[in-house]
Parts: sequence; structure tokens; C-alpha cells
Amino acid sequence: MTARTGTGIAFILALCGWLLAGQAAASSIPLHTASCVMGKTHVRAVCGSLRVFEDRQSRTGRTIDVHFVVLKATRATNQAIFWNPGGPGAGATQFAPLIADGEGETYLKRLRDRYDEVFVDNRGTGLSHELRCKLFSPSDPQTYFLQDWPDAQLRACRSALATIADLSAYTTDNSADDLDDIRAALGYPKIVLSGISGGTSFFLDYARRHPAHVESLLLQGVDPPHFLIIPLQDARGADLAISHLESDCERDTRCHANFPEFRAHFGAVAQRFAHGPVTIQVQSDAGRLRTVKLSKEVFADRLRQSMYSNGPAAYVPFAVERAYVGDYVPLGRIIESAAQGLDQIIATGVNLSVTCSEDVPFITESDVAKTSDGTFMGSTRVRAQQHACGIWNVAPMPADFQNPVRTTAPVFMISGADDPATPPEYSAKALAYFPNGKRLLIANASHDTEFPCAMALAEKFIRDRSVTDLKTESCSGVNHRPPFATSMAGFVPD
Repeated sequence: MTARTGTGIAFILALCGWLLAGQAAASSIPLHTASCVMGKTHVRAVCGSLRVFEDRQSRTGRTIDVHFVVLKATRATNQAIFWNPGGPGAGATQFAPLIADGEGETYLKRLRDRYDEVFVDNRGTGLSHELRCKLFSPSDPQTYFLQDWPDAQLRACRSALATIADLSAYTTDNSADDLDDIRAALGYPKIVLSGISGGTSFFLDYARRHPAHVESLLLQGVDPPHFLIIPLQDARGADLAISHLESDCERDTRCHANFPEFRAHFGAVAQRFAHGPVTIQVQSDAGRLRTVKLSKEVFADRLRQSMYSNGPAAYVPFAVERAYVGDYVPLGRIIESAAQGLDQIIATGVNLSVTCSEDVPFITESDVAKTSDGTFMGSTRVRAQQHACGIWNVAPMPADFQNPVRTTAPVFMISGADDPATPPEYSAKALAYFPNGKRLLIANASHDTEFPCAMALAEKFIRDRSVTDLKTESCSGVNHRPPFATSMAGFVPD
């Protein structure tokens, strides 16, 4: 989280000149741009915003300044890659300095020889009228451990945001149309769409709405509309990730020697929540122990989120073993870090406006049973989000929003075999709708698929504008888990 926070600060500093200049610009001009630089390497960039109507249908009333950053190619070709980090609810511009320096999404730095790279804060995220809820307070640790979305804090946030925004207007369709307005204003005839996680569903929706302007799609951690309905995938995804973790621990000499009963002990710890929340002790930053109640809802979901990448997942066997003998402090640290991390990265308001209008209304009880029965999470994650959506109270999208997306544009999908957020079965199902598509499944990878072999193929795909010569088998067996931890020393949440 530290790197991302630092990146955000660097971004704000880089924009200071542009923001001051923007104050003198005429408010009647919808597009504002100014030269700026990004990152420690001072990459040449354009910082800007486009003013759009919050209500795109009526084109009246409140407006939103949708902000963007363009990292300029070293050679002007009028080609562009639009990049989105997903969520839904994560802003893109905060990552521009990091990517400018080549410290993330490494293929992008190499492609800057001919492609501009465009980072847009979708409406409701980042600098684009952010709908942020601060749900968790370090001074009140109980809020981390009982509900994914604490009722009182969520109701207060909704009341506050409803005074400055029509919460039903912050949808994927509207954001896709905002993005196309930015594409047109910047003069790109066709664009490459590169999305991660929720960014994949966003860009697939864009491809459905604006097919003539799509050059290709690179999708990592694939979340295809119709096939993956948030949060139905989470129970099976959590089981997939913990099952693979258990098996890998059994095969790993060090992990098996230290935690020979990890599989059985995880089952025993999970079973303790069958009759309600479990009373545990957690440690504050000052080292003081505090007693809180931990619910099954939070235990299962935050543990799932801790396995989004292999770094934090390496600490799960140790934390589970300590919990098994009654010491929940390591597990509490993992849970609290996951909650804080998401609270910092994701604008909860827009996350709920999207999922409560586009996903949750289309969940049936048979869906819940089919995806939850027999899992350690059960239906707790679905019920938690349904409850939160009852508080958030936004208008549902038309049912055809959940139709599968079909596109003839070249599509390259990258999925991790252990992914608890967007399990790989969904990219496999969506592939049938992409006649010019191909999928890479990375063994021993989770939701984070940024590995050298995959990034090399991503670069080739974008340059070739085709999946024909992508040799995905070249990435077989090249990825391995980091060593399993035997203490919490060195724990850093992603």
C-alpha cells in the first residue's frame, strides 16, 4: 500500500501546475489540457479533463470533470492504449507515475515507442468527482471485523454522497460513453483497451457500445459480463485459492514441515464460525491487545482477498496455524490490512453504484445455492453485498446489460489458475464469444498476473494486433510461489 500511496502523492505534485492553470480556463470549454510530467523519470505527458453531464441522457443539470493523464509516445503515431485498474472503483491516474517509470505493467513502458498511454479516472473515481466512503477507523477496530460494509458508516456515507451526486448515474455504460468522448476529443480513431479485473468488464462493455473504435483488448484477471456476476464467484474462488494453497503447502518441504496439518486445521478454524462471531484479540500499531468479535462474513472474505497475490498468501498457513491454537493476532493483522487496503484503493460509493445496479439485481436464489453450497464461505459474501445494496438503493440496469459481450476485435486474456477474485473458468467461458481471442492460464498465479513471460506476450499481442502467433505454451511452468512464511516478519500487504 505504501508504494501506491506514494504514487498518488507524486501524481498530485505533478499536477499542481495544471490545476492552477485550469482555474483560469473558461468553464464553458469542456476539454482542458496542459503539459505535465510523470514519475521520477519525468516522462512527457498531458494532464487534462473533459466535462460531461452526470445525466448523459438528458444532458442537463450537474456536470463532472472526468480527469485523465496521457503519457506521450516517443514517436507520434496517433495510436493509444487506454489502461484501467478495475475495482470497480479504482482511479487510473494515480498509477501513471509508477507506470511512467516502468515499475508496474512493464509492457507499457516498452510500447511507449509508438503508443500514447491514457489513464482515465472513471466518473466517481480518483479526481473525477470521487464517491469515496471511509468505512473503517483505526480507532474503532471492531468495524474491521464484523461487517464488510458496516451499516452505520455506509448509511452515513450514502446520505452525504446523495447530496452531491445522483448515485444511479455512476454506471459502467455511462463511464464507457465518457471514455469514448475523451477518445474522440483527443483524436484517436481506434484504441487498445488494457484492463485489469473490473477494468476488463468495463472495457468489454466499451467494446460492446463502441465497437468501431476498438483496435484490440488485453484483459488480465477477466471479469466478463453475464458469466461473472459479482459477488457470486467469490465463494468458489475462495475455495479454489485455499485448496491450491493447501496442496502447495503439502508439496513444499518447508511449509509441510512447519504446518503438517494445515488443511485440517484450516477446516477446524473455519468451522468455529458456524454458530456466530468468534471473540478474538487483535494488536494495535502501538502493540496493545484489544478484544473484538470476528464474523464468518469478514473472516472468509478478507482471507480470500489476502490471496489475491502470492506475497500475502504466503503468510496464510502461519496465520491459520496460530489461530488454530487460539492466537488470532496474525490472522487479525491480515484481515485488517485487507480491509484498509481496499478502503484506500476503492471508492466504495462508485463500487456499490456499479455492482448494486449491474450485478446484484440479477442474482437468483438458485444462483446463490449453486455457487455457495459446500464452500467454507457459504453465502455470507452474497448476503453481505445484498444487504449493502439495500442500503445503497440505486436503480437497476436493464436486464440486457448482463448479455454476453461478443466482439470480433483481437482479444488476449490472462488468468491465474489460483485466482479467488476472477476464477479462470469465466475467461474460459467467455472465449467462445471472441472469435479472434486467445487465453493464457498461468499456473501458481492468483489475481496478480504481472509476470515477465505474460507481459512479453502482452507486448507482442498489442504490436501484432493479433493472437495468431502468440505461443502461450512458452509460459508453462515459469511461475512459482514465493517461500511460505513461518512468522509475520516482513509481511507487507499488496
